[in-house]
This record gives sequence, structure tokens and C-alpha cells, in this order.
Amino acid sequence: ELSIPAGAAVFGILARLEDYKGHLDLLEAVKQLKARGREDFVVLAAGTGPFAEEIARAAAESGAGDRVKLLGFRSDVAALLSILDVQLNCSYGTEATSMALLEGMSLGLPTIASDYGGNPWVVEDGGSGLIFPARDTAALAQAMERLMDRPEERAAMGRRARAIYEERFTARAFARNI
Repeated sequence: ELSIPAGAAVFGILARLEDYKGHLDLLEAVKQLKARGREDFVVLAAGTGPFAEEIARAAAESGAGDRVKLLGFRSDVAALLSILDVQLNCSYGTEATSMALLEGMSLGLPTIASDYGGNPWVVEDGGSGLIFPARDTAALAQAMERLMDRPEERAAMGRRARAIYEERFTARAFARNI
């Protein structure tokens, strides 16, 4: 259905389409990866919001549109998460504890996330994923490339993400802490 090329690393950002969610920064990172000759990845962007037209226009104008698939609203979030290799969070505003990140971690997905808000509290840098400075598109591109090129590290981070979720974020963990 999504025409994902065989062997492509699949990144995903499931977020409301708002300026502060960092979709334009992600498009810039994709453009940088393409300039390095990288074509072995795809980014799935699911969500709706007031910034949708701006993101679609920027994707087309930047030349990143062939690597980024804007999916709009999806009710099949679990199915979508199951095909991702890495989840992304590029926020630089209003991010407390991302429920989307927790949902991905519960399925064993590694994360690349900005250092904004609660992200560093959720994602263990170098353990369950990678943290990059918010709005630093070069650092984001570098993190994406690192996990494209190191599937074994990606798998280990996914296992650690699942373990962290079980240790800290389940109802049982919350009840124990209370």
C-alpha cells in the first residue's frame, strides 16, 4: 500500500501537523541525506493539522518529497508502527511526555528525538535511541544516517526501548511508584 522499497530503512513521525512539531526541520534533514546520495530510506509522516499544506508544499519544493510520504490521518497506528524501523520526534515546542514515543517504545521501536521538553527523560541517548539538539537539522540527518547504517545498533536500541517502557511506563510501574 505504501510502496516502500525493499531494504529501505523506514522512519516514522506520527504527530499533529503543527509548526513546532519540526516537520520542516525533518524535511531539511532528508534533503541533506539526499545530497549525500542516500536513497535507501523513507519517512512516513502521519497526522493532520493546520500546517499540512505548508509541509506538503515544502516537501515538494525541497526535493524531499520522494523520500517523505505524507499519509494524513491514520486510524491504523499500531499497523503503521509495526513497519517502522525508527520513530522520530523533531519537536521544538510544547512537548511534555510524548505518548507517541511511549507507544513506539512499547513495541520495541528505537527513537531519534529532539532534546526539547520531556524527550530526554523518555529516550535514553545511546541506549533506547538518539537525542539531537532541537532545530539542528545536520545532527538529525547524522542520527538518521547512523541508524540506517547500523541495523544491529538499531535492534539493540529497540530492545532497550521495550525494557525501559516495561520498567518505567506501564500501569504496573506507575502503581508501584505511587
